[in-house]
Amino acid sequence: MHLPGGGEVQLLKYKEYLPSHGCDVILHDIWEPRLHSAALFHHFHLVSGGIPFVDYVRRLGLKTLLSPNLWINETNQANLNTTELQTYYGLADRIICNSMAEIDNLEQYSGLPRAKACVVHNGVDSWFSEPVDPTAFRAWSGIQGPFLLNVANVEPRKNQVAAIQAAAAVGLPLVSIGRVRDAEYHARCVEAGRGGHFVHLGPLAQTDERLRSAYQECSAFVMPSTLETPGIAALEAAAAGAPVVITSEGSAYEYFGGHAYYVHPNDQEGIVNAVNLAINNPANDLLQKRILENFSWPQVTSSLMSCYAGLSASSCA
Repeated sequence: MHLPGGGEVQLLKYKEYLPSHGCDVILHDIWEPRLHSAALFHHFHLVSGGIPFVDYVRRLGLKTLLSPNLWINETNQANLNTTELQTYYGLADRIICNSMAEIDNLEQYSGLPRAKACVVHNGVDSWFSEPVDPTAFRAWSGIQGPFLLNVANVEPRKNQVAAIQAAAAVGLPLVSIGRVRDAEYHARCVEAGRGGHFVHLGPLAQTDERLRSAYQECSAFVMPSTLETPGIAALEAAAAGAPVVITSEGSAYEYFGGHAYYVHPNDQEGIVNAVNLAINNPANDLLQKRILENFSWPQVTSSLMSCYAGLSASSCA
């Protein structure tokens, strides 16, 4: 939680919405553990070092679910320990993936046991679609004219330099909302944005109306990341009615269908072209409608609850 991203938002949203489906949620506290009170244990992110703890939980008799929140490609494959991933998979009773595309990807590149996997899509709060005072963002930021928006931690995976270069090419600033996860990369962003094409405003709480106002006021939301699954911020932007330019690397198409502008993270010309299309075509509500009808947090946590209930029932059989 020191530098939270989409995975941490997902975990907290599960905690927020699962009680409405009849599921109490306990966040594990190492100082006051309540593992014996739990029916199931849900572990997020397959980071190195977590295996002994997950193994310990299993030996306590708890059924275990894993959320990898992972997409494997050439940008991260060399840094992943496939043997470690397969050990995690072996400990799991269920593996929760954010898309069918993620299941296919992890099966291909890390030996994910498909029979253990089920899909629970990422979600979005429907209140992002509710209109908010446009001055909430503009008065705070000082941004008066058109702008492009990127909501993400500043780091190489989010590929903000490419977004900044596209912003410069179309003559707009890229407004960045998020923490700095990589100081050296942030310095590269500042250099790329000289001349007023990069405005980094720092983080905003997800519930802050200035964030919702930024989504609703931007000319386009631009996320040309090296990978996304699909990015909770992109879902929020779509729910707010913003045109979305997003990476084709990952599971975004499963969410946005034919209603977003897809780019390859290494194709700078393609990113510029997509941004131009996004800001020059009349807005329509088809993307917003698709997201709100299919990926609200109540809907996706209902699917998660079905996974929990099925696992709990099998453990009691």
